[in-house]
Amino acid sequence: MDLKFSNNRSRKCRSVTRRRFYYGMFSFLVLFLIVYNYLTSEIFLHQMDPRVNVRAGRSRCCLAGNTSGSDMCGRPDCLWPCPYPALQEHKHLNVTQDKAFFHETSGATFLNFRQACVVESLAFHNPNLTVHLLMTGKHLDLNSVTMKTLRLNYPNVQITSINLGDYMVATPLERWYFCTEWNRGWYAVAHLSDALRFLTLSKYGGYYFDLDVIQLRPVTPYRNFVVAEDGDKLGSSVIHVDHQHPIIRTAVETFAADYKWYVWSHNGPDLVTRILQNWCQVYYISWMTPERCQGFRILAPKSFYPVHYHRWRDYFYKRGDKPVDKVNWDESVVGAHVWNSMSSHWLVNKNSNQYYAQMARSSCPLIFEVAPEEF
Repeated sequence: MDLKFSNNRSRKCRSVTRRRFYYGMFSFLVLFLIVYNYLTSEIFLHQMDPRVNVRAGRSRCCLAGNTSGSDMCGRPDCLWPCPYPALQEHKHLNVTQDKAFFHETSGATFLNFRQACVVESLAFHNPNLTVHLLMTGKHLDLNSVTMKTLRLNYPNVQITSINLGDYMVATPLERWYFCTEWNRGWYAVAHLSDALRFLTLSKYGGYYFDLDVIQLRPVTPYRNFVVAEDGDKLGSSVIHVDHQHPIIRTAVETFAADYKWYVWSHNGPDLVTRILQNWCQVYYISWMTPERCQGFRILAPKSFYPVHYHRWRDYFYKRGDKPVDKVNWDESVVGAHVWNSMSSHWLVNKNSNQYYAQMARSSCPLIFEVAPEEF
């Protein structure tokens, strides 16, 4: 009798424990969903401080040049006709010549030595390519050592200061830029960079590179491509498209229509991956052949990511003079993404055999020469 009573009591205790566990899990999930929905809501976004300054006055202008009615954001009682500047200063970014673009979106007035090394490496290995550096800083310091070295030694490097508001006018990103609060988001600076690369390529065509991709060989033999970061995701740090290619037009339109301020990669690498999956009509990156992708190419990760981001420290480890310590990648490696977002605080020693130093010594010799002993 005592044994039976003990067993019944034990079963009841286990039953109560399970109910408490399930109730606890259910309560946690409900709380998680409530918190998640709040943290990703426009209400929460509105309470955050701006990370990028946007001059919102233009958003109060009247559509179609009228002097009354709705503004570009759909609000009533607009204030003045929308100005659409001719942007004379950007006419040199024409659509006919072979060109490449870098963006500096922090507002800096000059490039640091690593950024300048990247720009030089592209100009150095591709002398017939016009290299455009578009900077959001207002008053550029063209006499800084990095900017002066590039300007005086590479006639194929063009440096341009752009006004972000003017650059967005009359584009699919105009309303996104002026009428949403993207600039308050956690990843506002990164997302602005994503937006600008797609917009620039849709305007002018050509190559786009992040400012942490050192070129090791000529890139001009490759056209209409993106690069796979790994087997699951395409990258957006290296792109080429011909002018008005449907893929880049789709990228700009999708960016504006499906923007998520709270997901870092949604508007960059993930967007590129989704577009190519649809364009090629396949899900897996390994199946994205030029035949399936209507002539568009997916370059292998090794071509620009010879060191995976999980191993970015390999670029900075001290190395000896043995052959195994030399950068000896084959010709399929065109450039090296050095993952600046993770590696910027690691120093490059000019007198070392770090991979980074080896690449800089041979691919950006003039910037390497004027750089300090550690940069």
